[in-house]
Amino acid sequence: MRTPWYVVVVLGALAGAACNVDLSDRAPAEMTSLSQSKPLGGEKGLDADLRLGVGALELSADRNARLYSLDVEYDKNRFQPEVNYDPSADSSARLSVRLENNSRNSGYRNETNRIRLGVSESVPLRLSVKTGVGESRLALSGLQIARLDFETGVGGVKISAYDANKIDCERIRMRAGVGAMNAVGLGNLNFRELDFEGGVGGADLDFTGEWRRDAEIRIQVGVGGVTVRMPRGIGVAVDTTKHFLSGIHLDGFERRESRYYSRDYDQSKFRVSFRVATGVGGFRITWV
Repeated sequence: MRTPWYVVVVLGALAGAACNVDLSDRAPAEMTSLSQSKPLGGEKGLDADLRLGVGALELSADRNARLYSLDVEYDKNRFQPEVNYDPSADSSARLSVRLENNSRNSGYRNETNRIRLGVSESVPLRLSVKTGVGESRLALSGLQIARLDFETGVGGVKISAYDANKIDCERIRMRAGVGAMNAVGLGNLNFRELDFEGGVGGADLDFTGEWRRDAEIRIQVGVGGVTVRMPRGIGVAVDTTKHFLSGIHLDGFERRESRYYSRDYDQSKFRVSFRVATGVGGFRITWV
């Protein structure tokens, strides 16, 4: 029998933690910082790729006349940042930020590192984020999100979008390893497709906001429940694949053949199709 991916995530995270613990005397952290920014030019967009091994990540809008502003705090004895900026020929700039271990004994317990990135509200942003151990906060209000790909290993995640996205978002992909994820205002992001894979830990996905088109949402639940909050007036259809240890709770739905539909589905201006596969945890949709 194939091992579920979310079990592999847990085992990998625990094994990685054990391998990284340094039992010898470790020198105290020697913190230093790096700051960088670029003024706004003729860029038509920004592709940002962020990789953080251990530490905290913060992303938000930069309301000054800058394409981006970056601040990195790190222990220089164990980590070395790599920052690369390429304006590129097609006017869509690329930014790569990596803060990963530079020695075998970097230590699982070091959570003093931090990446703060501010991005201009004036350009479309295609964002890819991968974190190992630590907390992440993505404050997307004001940003023009064209694409979002987020993957976390161990740690909590908070995502917020309180303002309507000014552009179409091609796709959102979120993958959570071990830890809780809380997302608010996902309906503001104007996405066409959203994929969420939950590992170990609960997820609270709030889809309130200014809906402007139909969408498809695929959710895979691991160990821990996923609660979805939908605004009233959005038509919702649900296809489910259920594990014997999981529970599906759909408030205000009716079954038609093999699918579940919200009661106002046929009269709704915008419609959302959910495809849900549950593991050990449960899945619930409530209305707000």
